[in-house]
Amino acid sequence: MEETRVHVGFDDTDSPFGLCTTYLATLILTELHRGGFHFADFPYLIRLNPNIPFKTRGNGAVSIHLENVNDIEALKDTIQHYLEKYALNHPKTDPTAVIYTGPLEQLKVLYHRALSDLVSPSLVKKLLDKNGGIILGGNKGRGIVGAAASIGAYKLEKYTYELLLYRSPDIKKRNPSIEEIILEIDKILRPLIFSNVDYRSGRILAVPHGPDPVAAGIRSLNPLVLTSISNRLAKLLECKQAVIYKTNQATNCHLNVVKSIADLRPYDAAIVRGVVAGKVQKLKGGHVIFKITHNNSQATCAVFRETGILSRVAYCLREGDEVEVGGGVQPRTKGLTINAEYIRVLSVKSATIIENPTCPKCGKRMESAGRGKGYRCKRCNYTDIHTTKIVKEVPRPLEPGLYLQSPSAYRHLSLPKEIIGSKPIPAKPFPEFFLCLMQP
Repeated sequence: MEETRVHVGFDDTDSPFGLCTTYLATLILTELHRGGFHFADFPYLIRLNPNIPFKTRGNGAVSIHLENVNDIEALKDTIQHYLEKYALNHPKTDPTAVIYTGPLEQLKVLYHRALSDLVSPSLVKKLLDKNGGIILGGNKGRGIVGAAASIGAYKLEKYTYELLLYRSPDIKKRNPSIEEIILEIDKILRPLIFSNVDYRSGRILAVPHGPDPVAAGIRSLNPLVLTSISNRLAKLLECKQAVIYKTNQATNCHLNVVKSIADLRPYDAAIVRGVVAGKVQKLKGGHVIFKITHNNSQATCAVFRETGILSRVAYCLREGDEVEVGGGVQPRTKGLTINAEYIRVLSVKSATIIENPTCPKCGKRMESAGRGKGYRCKRCNYTDIHTTKIVKEVPRPLEPGLYLQSPSAYRHLSLPKEIIGSKPIPAKPFPEFFLCLMQP
């Protein structure tokens, strides 16, 4: 039988009640490695448009990329077995796997669309059927988009790495010392690892709080760093398995489309540019609302209190400031609202204040002597009929530049400030390298 490269994508195998798509993929990765399959790259953890309303917890899909495969039926049987055994059925989920050997050009287009748009499952199914894709599960038609898009991400151009450590799914309570352990590791290894702790709020970001089996996820641009700490960390956290995923997390790849305000659609992830119109409002809960205009179109931007630094920046905006806003578009009763994930201030309008003149004799602020009668000093009675109000320019507390959310408000795809301008370290996909623990 002819050997070929095969891509396998998974999506929607978790639920609000537990499990995780990456955990299912980890079990399959382990089985495939034991079965002698060869990997063309690291396993991929692909985050897609975070604004989709019917996504599961993190809108993440996983893909595995194999080469020199000579028995696709055996591969199919393995995936089908694990999908049936470990995927959770829930009204909100649609466990799906896609096996694909066709050309990747159209799936690449799908991947980039799925980062920022709402994609129709029927279109994806037609694309897969046309190119000989094998669909396992997918009874509701939703998981097929993420599974196929995660395949289209191959080969990732913008990426980081994440070490995911898994406890047994039967263990419901988390290790009480886990946050202390993560904090200690982060203090030692920063900046080699990133976005694991928000020191301003004291929140540990590397530890999920849901019922899934993920004990912790450590992010880095260097997979060697993650490999070096995987076994020690797994012992401390009492984990059975650990895998390093190559991922599009922390790349801002969902915010790469600049749209005009008039072209915005519900659930887009988009970038818009415009001029602040009207007064910036601060709501009772601390959220900030402002409007921007461009080419006779207007959009409402919301900056939530939870974004921390970003909400304070938004409140410093003034009418006439030119800004770029990146975020998710949500339908509201009064139209579309952009939930801001970052604000780039392009220019600020100068601010002025108008004051009465000061008395040249005693320095006290003068007051009007009446229409056309100039100003007089109440202290020393000095009068000047020729003097006028003084217009002074005052400095703005806001300067042009890029402003991000506080780390505790980051979405999976948000680009952290600490790695802007940095590049990931490429590495060859040896299974012993990314499958850090091989215990069953």
